[in-house]
Amino acid sequence: MTAWPRLLMLAALLLAACAAPREAPEDARVAFTPAATAGSLSALTLGIVDGDSLHFATGVLTGKHDMYTSLGALAGPGGEADVDPQQIPADLGRALGSRFKAARKAATAAEAAARGDDVVVVIDIQVKLGAVSFDTTSVTVTGTFQGLDGTVISKAVGNGRHELPYPATSFAFRPAWVAALADFMNRVDGISADIASLGTQHRGAPPAATSIATARATAAPPMAALPAAQPPPPRFPAQPVVAHFPRGPERSDDVAVIVGNADYSRQGKDIPDAKPAYADAEGMRLYATQTLGIREGNVIFLRDATGAQMIRVFGSDKDYRGQLYDWIRPGKSRVFVYYSGHGAPATQGGSPYLIPVDADAARIELSGYPLKTLYDNLGRLPAEHVTVVLEACFSGVSPAGSVLGKASPVFFEVKAPPVPANLTVITAGAANQMASWEQDEASGLFTKYFLKGMAGEADADKDGRVTLDELDHYLKDTLTYWARRYYGRDQTAQIVTGGGR
Repeated sequence: MTAWPRLLMLAALLLAACAAPREAPEDARVAFTPAATAGSLSALTLGIVDGDSLHFATGVLTGKHDMYTSLGALAGPGGEADVDPQQIPADLGRALGSRFKAARKAATAAEAAARGDDVVVVIDIQVKLGAVSFDTTSVTVTGTFQGLDGTVISKAVGNGRHELPYPATSFAFRPAWVAALADFMNRVDGISADIASLGTQHRGAPPAATSIATARATAAPPMAALPAAQPPPPRFPAQPVVAHFPRGPERSDDVAVIVGNADYSRQGKDIPDAKPAYADAEGMRLYATQTLGIREGNVIFLRDATGAQMIRVFGSDKDYRGQLYDWIRPGKSRVFVYYSGHGAPATQGGSPYLIPVDADAARIELSGYPLKTLYDNLGRLPAEHVTVVLEACFSGVSPAGSVLGKASPVFFEVKAPPVPANLTVITAGAANQMASWEQDEASGLFTKYFLKGMAGEADADKDGRVTLDELDHYLKDTLTYWARRYYGRDQTAQIVTGGGR
């Protein structure tokens, strides 16, 4: 926070402390009434383990709590401190206890197993605190449910946000936290059958021999762990949301690069999976070969690209002439590049990076692929034109949780690099916005509506072609609306044409 907003907030807090008593707020301690489907959990006991990002968020909130309560200004009308981190475990225990036979804290999965719990959940939390009036405070709660042997069962993610009042008498953390927790519990209800099924099977299993971080990266359960009549669900969707597009004229010299990075947990680097990436990449491949007329043989298709593969294809900051350069016919080829996967800022904020599947969450500057390098190298290609479509955000927070491990990306400011003159760049959102997924995680929300728009829905004048203006209007009417309706978050696709914003 810069000096002036900090001083303004301090002044508002001091004024609020001296003001007349305010009206009592709505009771933030909402009743978490179980859904009908949640009854299957009532016979199970749950161990609650704190994840790394929960420890970090608690530290941040403790600092804010200690700093501002010394002014006597952060206690609400009911005497409830707005950023009191001590309320978090109590709220979690009460909310989860409404579903399970018992829900109690455990230091590790092994401790939970030793005392006889049936299921373990690792809780991670990301927090973005607003600074001044009308800023938004947002909270994301992620619970990774696992059996006692470390097998990951399922994951639930809840989101909440609240606008700071005027004057800014608090951080509005409490209402955002309660909204996120309520959303999280709805997600838990949705996966209750999976939790109950495998939780029951893992009763009496030996304590997990691995750490929580390792258990979080464990692959999906083998077929033998599931009911005999039920095949194991795929870890990642593969069917695109749109598979048929208007057929365009063949362009034999054009080239496409399609990257779908989904399986990050395989590397065990504490980066969550990007579940829709395979299906989204397949949809873009069909769009490129059908509507753009690119030959199958001119498509460079990468699943789970490593850093070395991305350098091989796009070049490095020292040499832009990678595989893509070798495939181009100078002055004739048009290039289409699509990336679905994680993005993140540098660990100190600022420069955005694409995240290869072998990247290290703690060393993004060393193991990520700089977005500036991508744009610069594509801008130096002798192509007629280059279009870049990115299903990624660079806030460091994804629907599956933080991609920066113990760092807290929510406090970083990210600045997108300039776009060279021969590029058109279409991104899933602004630099600091989260790229949302569909609720069933079958597709990125941006990719879904990009593909539907290019399949014809965005063709407002019905002339058989979709212009950038038509696409922009369509994405605002669909992507932006559904991100707000589903998750209460802002997401506006960005379309930038060469050289300007």
